[in-house]
Amino acid sequence: MLLGGDLNWLGQLMCFSNSAVVIAIGVLMRPVIATTAPRSADIYRAARITEAVLLAISVLIVQGSLSTLPFSSDVFYRVAMVVLGLGSIPMCLWLLSTKIVPTMLGALGLAGYLCLVAAMIASASGSGTASLALLLPGTAFEVIFGVTLVLRRRQFEPT
Repeated sequence: MLLGGDLNWLGQLMCFSNSAVVIAIGVLMRPVIATTAPRSADIYRAARITEAVLLAISVLIVQGSLSTLPFSSDVFYRVAMVVLGLGSIPMCLWLLSTKIVPTMLGALGLAGYLCLVAAMIASASGSGTASLALLLPGTAFEVIFGVTLVLRRRQFEPT
């Protein structure tokens, strides 16, 4: 709606801002995770950067700047979400192993990111309703984990 309409500039700003924040999340979480799991930290950061780039490409396709690419913006979006889902599994396993958050929250993250991957497969297969339902656990995790990071930020600062 915002992309391509009267407020196209706002839609672009929001989309590219999202990509910047996604990269910031990966960069900021890396040193925290790396204190005990450097490989997981690197995977998570790489996944977030890849996700951000793919999301930005999907916006550029919608805008017509990259219309020569052989794939639609939806394909880039879905691949970005699969990268996020798979790349976040090591982070969730780290959350579970360190007990830095309640076990149920780490488990919700793990289930949520696996459901995100399943949602993208369902969406690509034409099952929109199922894909939306599969997004709920991940959405719940992202909101709860985000609030937890803000409220307990000192616990997440690297040593």
